[in-house]
Amino acid sequence: MLHSRSQAHSTNTACHLRRLVDFAEPRPDDVCLDVSGVSGLASAIRPWVGELTSAAEESLPSGSFTLVVAPLGHARGDQVRLVRDLFRVCRGRLVLADLVRTRAGDGDHIERLRDPDRTKMRTFRELLDLVERAGGQTRRMDVFTVERPIDPWLAGARDPDRIRRELTAEIDGGPRTGARPRLIGSELWFTQSWAYLAVEPGRRPGRGRARPRR
Repeated sequence: MLHSRSQAHSTNTACHLRRLVDFAEPRPDDVCLDVSGVSGLASAIRPWVGELTSAAEESLPSGSFTLVVAPLGHARGDQVRLVRDLFRVCRGRLVLADLVRTRAGDGDHIERLRDPDRTKMRTFRELLDLVERAGGQTRRMDVFTVERPIDPWLAGARDPDRIRRELTAEIDGGPRTGARPRLIGSELWFTQSWAYLAVEPGRRPGRGRARPRR
């Protein structure tokens, strides 16, 4: 059974990375910056781009990149400023990836129990608003759910038993956690909601909106 859990976790992770790479639409002539911190993304995207640099949000390089991939889930400080900084080093496509909060409950609570370094989870609308406040506009988006076995995900959690208890309590009719847990056979699974956004700087102030054609 342990083998099946690990296999399911590896399969879900691989599918997630392929989906992110496909959404980013890498090209052989791309000079790519990976600020994602997503395990395995650099190796997944490297064969599809001309050059790849990985960097932390606190030490963005001064170069110019045609493709930038970054998360917001662990970004510290002013995240609006971070997106603006990413726009400054990006002369092509900026792809943002993050977990999003849904109406199913406070998924932020469970995610931060597992990883206290996560910043607050946004709704999809709040994520779009952040891009707009940074002076950007969203060109494409992909919002989807991923169902995962709980045990591999809990590896390294500070209090895995508490998370497991809260998810099991929801199945038994307790408060909703936002993780939408269910039993598959005797195994506990949960669901995450993700959003990928392809964004670019908006029009410069003073230019106004384009008038619709008649």
